[in-house]
Amino acid sequence: MVARKFPHLFSPLKIGPLTLKNRIEAAPTSLAELSPDGYLTRDNIAYYRLKAKGGAAIVTIGESIVHTPTGKSHPKQIPLDDRGVIPSLVETADAIHQYGALASIELSHGGMECDPVFLDGRNPIGPSARTINIGFRTAGARTVEVEEMSEALMEKIAEAYAEAAATVRLAGFDMCMVHAAHGWLLAQFLSPLINKRIDKYGGSLENRARFPLMVLDRVRERVGSDFPIEFRIGGSELAEGGYTIDDAVALAKMVQDKVDLLHVSAGAHYFVDTMTTMHPSMFLPHGCNVYLAEAVKKAVSIPVTTVGGISDPAQMEEIIASGRADVIAIARGLIADPEIPKKALYGRDDQIVHCLRCFECMGGMFITSTMKCAVNPIIGREFEAGLTPAPAESKKVVVVGGGPAGLQAAITAAERGHDVTLYEKSDSLGGALKYAAGVSFKEDLDKFMGHLIRKTATLPTLAVVLNTEAAPSLVEAANPDVVIVAVGAEPVVPDIPGADGDSVLLAADVHSEGAEIGEGVVMVGGGLVGCETGLYLAQQGKEVTIVEMLDEVASDANIMHGRALRLELEKAVTIKTGLRCVEITGEGVVCTDCEDGWVTIPCDTVVIAVGYKPRTDAVEALLDTATEVMTIGDCVRSRRVLQAVRTGYDAAMAI
Repeated sequence: MVARKFPHLFSPLKIGPLTLKNRIEAAPTSLAELSPDGYLTRDNIAYYRLKAKGGAAIVTIGESIVHTPTGKSHPKQIPLDDRGVIPSLVETADAIHQYGALASIELSHGGMECDPVFLDGRNPIGPSARTINIGFRTAGARTVEVEEMSEALMEKIAEAYAEAAATVRLAGFDMCMVHAAHGWLLAQFLSPLINKRIDKYGGSLENRARFPLMVLDRVRERVGSDFPIEFRIGGSELAEGGYTIDDAVALAKMVQDKVDLLHVSAGAHYFVDTMTTMHPSMFLPHGCNVYLAEAVKKAVSIPVTTVGGISDPAQMEEIIASGRADVIAIARGLIADPEIPKKALYGRDDQIVHCLRCFECMGGMFITSTMKCAVNPIIGREFEAGLTPAPAESKKVVVVGGGPAGLQAAITAAERGHDVTLYEKSDSLGGALKYAAGVSFKEDLDKFMGHLIRKTATLPTLAVVLNTEAAPSLVEAANPDVVIVAVGAEPVVPDIPGADGDSVLLAADVHSEGAEIGEGVVMVGGGLVGCETGLYLAQQGKEVTIVEMLDEVASDANIMHGRALRLELEKAVTIKTGLRCVEITGEGVVCTDCEDGWVTIPCDTVVIAVGYKPRTDAVEALLDTATEVMTIGDCVRSRRVLQAVRTGYDAAMAI
């Protein structure tokens, strides 16, 4: 018998008539880059192929709608009631099968969560009539009227689920997932806060479950006993008076003879603050929702899947070995690194690129309808990445700067066969992200930087030179073909009296060894950097006040991370918006509300976080050091890790 580092994780599991080769499922994720008709594109197919190639036992396609006229909740979703989608489904199933994974797909209906703009102007439907706020996924929140579903419409929608399941089976899928969680239609029926019906479909849990059970029965009738059904349920709505873990356990018992696998998640979209637990933020422990799956597993005889911010194979092994769940579903983790299963299988888990749980993949989709990943630069262009040829000749490349952009550029260029030298003026790599090593909620970012740094030592054509500032004369003497400049940005110091005082620090200096920080801190600037730094200081026991000119803090964060961050700030710091700092004195920070109102906020230490500016002088000094000079990362424009990694990768791929 082959000895494995994670024997329970890589043990087979029977799901109906099928056998999983391991206990890892690629959880369903949305893909807004579908064709205008909602069909899967070459990039979408390549995206799912990556997950299968990476070793997942099941690869599940995300939100696919069973009845488009009433169920569409996003601008682009896969319309399973459109026969034209079948060819792209066939291609996707084939791509997944190419690497020995099982192909599954999530069957869903948005119910009352559908915006009329996606329904040709019709009102959304749901278990009960109600007025709701809508517009979370579109510009302009507004109220709409939800129409209560008739029994005839329930019959129609149940048949749509069954027809969709038959369609995906015809297209070559091995199984399907019926989605009854996260606040979509079936979950709305299960929720005592949403379902206010007084007929046989409302009231008790048995009544509220009647329609979801009808759907399962219709699906089973249509696909037969040899086509596994995974049923995705919420373990709790995480809202007072809502659906609870006791309800989930009772529901699980009701359905265990109707399905082959129970998938337990948490939260609901209509309780917005639960979304960052449904998709755990960086402020929550990895595996924070496992307890819900564990409770369900104790009550049923069929396998149970857990999900939620899990990407460490050691943790997965413990969950399976301890009997808390049978399958681990991974969503964002397999976007960051589709090869998590394969790396764990071969004992290379130290090479895993861990998800930052920064929500760049999700946050951008609400604004630009594209998926990108902070640590995986090929996400969103998977097909293109597979076509890029190797360079015709090896070139001599100098990279200036050892932050995330420079590291990614140097690694990618060396992997493509170029001779690379990276110069870093300090005594260590990591650039502006070195601070992550001391911040609890940046643990995954620290792991990512560690991964990049370790990677540099494995590439024979990459040399790292520390404690060396790359002066133009030094770079020219190396006679490079290409120079990639990644010298980063520097903090902006506002032109206000007292900004140079002894009790004033820049946000970047907070993490410096020996930084003296008093008990009372005022953070001048409530952008992403200021908020995260303020939260860190509050976690160190400081009394922190964040002062921000705008009406909202963390406005430069993506929508999901911003929400998660503000939830944490509300518990830990004092926030004062609409105030402009005009002076720093020995007593504190003097602010104005710009309407002749003045206030002094007392403190021991002032921390300034009003932005960064590119190091343009350093860039300009290097522009004539080679025939081809590229600038990347924050020295072009100060942004986030996503742009640093992506510009570094792109520059190296262009050589």
